[in-house]
Parts: sequence; structure tokens; C-alpha cells
Amino acid sequence: MLALVVSFLVAVYLLGPNLVARFILGFIVPRKNLVQSRWEEFTRAVLWAAIPLVIAVFWAVKTGAIARVGQVADLETVFSGLYSERYFEAHQAEFFSSLLSFFWMNLALLLPLYSLVVGFSILLNFLILHYNSIRNTLKSTQMKTLLATIVLPRVSEWHVLLSDMLLPSKNLVLTADVLTKSNTLYQGRVQDKMLNPDGSLHSITLASPRRFLREQFQKAKDELPDTEIDEFWHNIPGNLFIVMGSDIVNLNLRYVQEVVFASEPSPEEVEVLKRLLARLTESK
Repeated sequence: MLALVVSFLVAVYLLGPNLVARFILGFIVPRKNLVQSRWEEFTRAVLWAAIPLVIAVFWAVKTGAIARVGQVADLETVFSGLYSERYFEAHQAEFFSSLLSFFWMNLALLLPLYSLVVGFSILLNFLILHYNSIRNTLKSTQMKTLLATIVLPRVSEWHVLLSDMLLPSKNLVLTADVLTKSNTLYQGRVQDKMLNPDGSLHSITLASPRRFLREQFQKAKDELPDTEIDEFWHNIPGNLFIVMGSDIVNLNLRYVQEVVFASEPSPEEVEVLKRLLARLTESK
């Protein structure tokens, strides 16, 4: 019985916070896929729970939350009754009285513990969602390193690479060169991506896609070595093009300056266009 209670307490205090945190983080972005042994997973869970547990214990002792509901003697009575059947039979009244205090003492610790875990998880979600803007506002290199150390190891690598988390500027867009197993090269702006539950890449969606005409390029290059490569990119009909992750052999990502056009032309531009249109009309 004692082993069962101790196992339950270990699960609630050390493993539970990690499970709650992983559940909350899963709502925002796919988590990083970690291949770990059971011992490594247990160690990671203990480290994740250690800081909020220490804070929860300090808070409960400092505010007197534990002292108001029980004493150390109650813990001794409960564990002695669980360990020894003879002690339990001789002190049944004291055991059940202390068991109630034992319950409230644990509740006084678990409430602040899980409140801290939930709070830290929500804060981490906020940092992940606004990582790019927060990182760009930080001036200190040390603070940027600290932010990256806290956030990036908990997020899928594909989400980091294929989102705006690392985008240096709002005037840049993320483009991709995708080489498939059929030896076909595609290019386009990264519009969206789908990730598997383990964080691996399921598919990537390209906006304004185009395909490289490799055979025509090789033939033209053999005849004329100075052939321009840009002439052999063929626009794919449609605005979006999906490439399955299982079909991708190589992926090259680039940040490209986005050309932004004003939604409405200025009066000067309107005047120039009118003059140009008038000249074109006269020439006909």
C-alpha cells in the first residue's frame, strides 16, 4: 500500500506538471519531436516540475497554508499506518484523522504547483506566438540568446523554419526551393505547412509556384554556356501548390525582399499615367 501511495505522489508531483505543460503547449504549435529513453523522459519531467514545486513549497510554508491544515506528525502517522499493518490496527482513529490532514496538506501544495505550471505554459505559448516581434525588439544579444534557449527547444524544428518566427524583417518573405524524389525542382513563397503529430513535416504549400525546366536548361546550356537560368522557370497554373513531405529530397529556404505596392496611386503617379496614356493614344 505504501508503494502505491508513493508512486501516486511521484506521478502527481513530478510527472503530472510535465503532462499538463505538454498538453497546453500542444494547442499553439506542434512540439519538438524528442527521441528519449524512459529515464531521460523521467529526468526531463522532474526538471520541468522542480522549479514550480520549489516555489509552491516555499509559498505554502511562507503563507502557513500547510500549517493550518496539518502537521508533520500527521505525515508520520499516515506513512506509518501504510507501512505497518500492526501500527494501522492499533491507531486506526489517529490514522484516519491524519489522513484527512494529509489530503489537505497535499492540496495546499498541488494548487499553487499546477497554477504555476499552467501560468508558465501560457507564458511560453505567448512567447512562441510573438517570438518574432519580441526578438526584434530586444537589443541585448544575451537576452535574445536567453529567449531562444527558452522557446526554440520546445517547438518543432519545421514550425520554426517554415513560419515567421525567424523572419528578420516584415519586408521579407520566406521562399523555398523544393527538390522532389522525381528530380523536379519547385519554387515559391511558403504559404503554409502541415505537420504530423510528432512534429515532422507532412506537406508544404507554395504560393505563386513555378517549376524549373531542367532538361530544356541543360540542352540550352550545352549549346550556349551563357544561358540565363531565370528563363527556364515555368509558372504553374493556380495560386497554391502542395508538395508532400514524404516526396521532398532537399529543401532550400531563402528570405527575399517583398515588393510592396501602394493600394492607391499618389496624385503624381496618376498624372504621369495620364500623360503616358495620352502619348500612347496620340502615337496610334
